[in-house]
Amino acid sequence: MIHDWWLVTQPDEEQSLELIPRAVRDKLDRVQIKLHLKEWQALTLAERQRLCDLPCSGTEDVRRYAAEVNGLVQRVTGKPAAQVDRS
Repeated sequence: MIHDWWLVTQPDEEQSLELIPRAVRDKLDRVQIKLHLKEWQALTLAERQRLCDLPCSGTEDVRRYAAEVNGLVQRVTGKPAAQVDRS
């Protein structure tokens, strides 16, 4: 669900989910996954919206979110999602 306040604060491209919204980028940082724009755009609109809506705050949420992203990336690319290099 997209809230009205979100629409006011996000650029048009993020509202349409063509670009990766800031909230999703923050969640990806939390799970240490690098999602390329091409991978994001290969997802269905429903899958993109799901990544926006899924919680990612507690330990179990983070684990579930990472599994969801990994599964989606594997489906669209045939490869596992890239991990963020923290070195």
